[in-house]
Amino acid sequence: MKIRNDITIVMAYYENAGMLERHLLEWAQYPQEYKDRLRAVIVDDGSPNSPASVFLEEMQTAGFPVELFRIKVDIPWNQNGARNLAMKHVEGWCLLTDIDHLLTKDQLPVLFDLKLKADRHYLPLRRKAITLEPYKRHPNTYVLHSAAYWQIGGFDEFYAGYYGTDSTFRKRLQGVSSRVELDNLTMTLFGRDVIADASTVNYGRKGSEYHVSKNPEMAARKKVCPPPIPPLNFKWERIL
Repeated sequence: MKIRNDITIVMAYYENAGMLERHLLEWAQYPQEYKDRLRAVIVDDGSPNSPASVFLEEMQTAGFPVELFRIKVDIPWNQNGARNLAMKHVEGWCLLTDIDHLLTKDQLPVLFDLKLKADRHYLPLRRKAITLEPYKRHPNTYVLHSAAYWQIGGFDEFYAGYYGTDSTFRKRLQGVSSRVELDNLTMTLFGRDVIADASTVNYGRKGSEYHVSKNPEMAARKKVCPPPIPPLNFKWERIL
C-alpha cells in the first residue's frame, strides 16, 4: 500500500511577478487528484514595486489552497525570515524551495510516491528550463518535515540584510535529519535569461556590500553556527 504524503509548497517572493505567474500557470494544469493533496504558502518579502498580491485572483482559482503573507518592510536578503513566516503556517511535509524552481506537473506522481521518513530531508535533482539540461542540486530546495525545521529553530534571522548565510541552516539540519539525494524527483530551474525576474536583482550577492563577509560580527557567528535567534523579527500581515 502506498503512503499518502500531502505536501505544502513553500516559497519566498521578492519582485518576481513574471516567475510567480509561471508557477500559477503550471498549477492550473495540475490534475485534480494532486490538487486535492496540495497547498501553497507564499511570503512576499516586502516587494516595493511588484507585490505578489496582484495575483490574488489567480491564487484563489488555483484549485488548491494558496495562502499569501507579506512582510511589511523591505529588508535586503530577508528570504530566510520569509521562510520562517511561511513555516509558522505549515504542518507536515513541505517542498521548501526558491521561487525560480518550478514543480512541473509531470513530477507530481514522483513527489507523491516518495516514501518519506521524518528523520530525513530530501534534495531533488534539477534541470534547466527550455533545454532541460541537468544541473547541480540546489542546497536550499528540500522535501522536509516541519517538525525537523523547527527542531533546529528554523533559519537564523540574525543574518537579515546579508547574503550567503544559508549554510548555517544546513549545518544544524544535518544534526537532526539525514540528507537523502533523490534520483527521480526533478525541479525545473528558470534563469533570468528565460524569465527576467526569476531571481532577485535589487541587492548584490557575492562581493557586494550585502555579502556576509562584509560584516565581521556576522561572519564570525556563521563560523561558530550557534542556535538561531527567535524568528519573525519584523511586522507582517496575512493577505490571502
